[in-house]
Amino acid sequence: MKILLMCGAGASSGFMAQAMRKAAKEQGIENFEIIARSEAEMMNNLQGTDLVMFGPHLAFKREALEKDLKKFNIPFAFIDKDAYGSIDGAATLKQALDALREVKKPVEEISVKEEKPTQSSEASEEPAKGFMGWITKSLAPKLDKLTQNIYISAIQQSIMSILPMIMIGSVSSIVGVFRNFEVMSWIPDISMLNTYSFGLIAVFLAILVPMKVLEKRGNEKLKISAMLTSLALFFIITLPVIDGEAGTMNFIMDKIGTGGMLTAVVTSVFTAWIFNFASRHSMFKEDTVMPDMVVAWMDALVPVTITLAIGLFIMSTGFDLPLFIRGLFAPISSFGQTWLGLVMICFFTCFLYSFGFTWILFPIAWAIWMEGMDANMAAVAAGQAASSINLMETVMGITYIGGQGCTLALVLMCMRSKVKKLKSIGRVCIFPAIFNINEPIVFGAPVVWNPILMIPLCLNSIIIPSLMYLVMRIGLVPIPSAPMQMWYLPNIVQGYLTTNSMSGVILVIALFAVSWLIWMPFFRVFENQQYKEELENRKEREII
Repeated sequence: MKILLMCGAGASSGFMAQAMRKAAKEQGIENFEIIARSEAEMMNNLQGTDLVMFGPHLAFKREALEKDLKKFNIPFAFIDKDAYGSIDGAATLKQALDALREVKKPVEEISVKEEKPTQSSEASEEPAKGFMGWITKSLAPKLDKLTQNIYISAIQQSIMSILPMIMIGSVSSIVGVFRNFEVMSWIPDISMLNTYSFGLIAVFLAILVPMKVLEKRGNEKLKISAMLTSLALFFIITLPVIDGEAGTMNFIMDKIGTGGMLTAVVTSVFTAWIFNFASRHSMFKEDTVMPDMVVAWMDALVPVTITLAIGLFIMSTGFDLPLFIRGLFAPISSFGQTWLGLVMICFFTCFLYSFGFTWILFPIAWAIWMEGMDANMAAVAAGQAASSINLMETVMGITYIGGQGCTLALVLMCMRSKVKKLKSIGRVCIFPAIFNINEPIVFGAPVVWNPILMIPLCLNSIIIPSLMYLVMRIGLVPIPSAPMQMWYLPNIVQGYLTTNSMSGVILVIALFAVSWLIWMPFFRVFENQQYKEELENRKEREII
């Protein structure tokens, strides 16, 4: 029996998978395979899967996820918010077994302690009114429709799929930091590792986007051809210098790296659209006697020819499409590197997160971050100072202390709370929070749909990035100029590695202190409410 757990990046679901395996072992349940993956990896892990379970923060994508899984006839469920927040492996295992029984899958009997639904569960079922009602009835459906767009979803998942390559590139940056110390100067220079990972981002996107689009369309027959054609088109559009006599083809690294990301997205989406259109018009009838392999080859000829012919025509004109695309995005990129641009990205990310919507703005933010780091690297290489502050290294590495909205302070407050429920949640969530995984605390406290705790989450998204921007702009802390995108490292470690300075560590500590002050008054109000409810429940049990 195989259960697949899914979340945005596969981190929080990984902790849940460990808890479920432990619960299964304790209860003597065998022959159960429980694995955790990111949402982007779902399609590649469905073989042999009996049940897919999603984190509650992906509930707004229900319709799109259901559509993807329906093709494979695989049941799915969203993990209970309270169980997810407290990383309750036993409760989630029971939920999985119940879901399997509903679809008549043979499972072993287990006994799990039944618990009374918490206040957060009951509150979430009450009809929302006013502003909350507008979010539920108006904004949520629009966001849901946006995320269901096949092309947007494919781009999101492609970006998530290449994050490991970006992280591998960050290893060379870490080694470079250590090589600056004389006692460690003997460490080999592995900067080329970054060139062949982070430096090939656009190439990876050119391949992955059409693959994801055609998978979602259920067009497996033309998927490989679309991937190869997209890569070929991308190379054509980048206008390589071809020397026929020497037999060489030279590419500008910036056009196939971070500087070519937008070009890769445009060319890959165009290729996917051509192939999807062509797939509806086969050269053969369904009852043809031709082998399927030959039919697939012939059906691929038309879209491949059309796509590459268009690319070669653009190439023959000498029109620099990558430069044109970057020019169109330049105003957005420039605005993104202002204080207001930084605050808007951080605020709206946390604002949507407070209602359970995750990763919606990530493609836009990611493009701004990559462009910013590319500009910083180019500036430093030219002997100038780095100037772009809105980066993945600064936002996720320095301002997201414990996760989006600086929730590490909230976790520590929960650990010291006089409320038993909050104290237990804090103890469970502290380990993930250290590594900037905050879905457990966001859904466990909960912060999501909680009018009290939503406020400090959003305040932190404005104040903390503003302070970081000010400090870096006046030069008290160096602006990162090398990729170091290991967001799962403790922030205090990232503070040093991203800035290559102890001042980065001091900045993280100072920002954490500010976030603590922001969380404190709101947490006290929420804690007092929870304490009164706890006392009332205790009195009721004593009466019974």
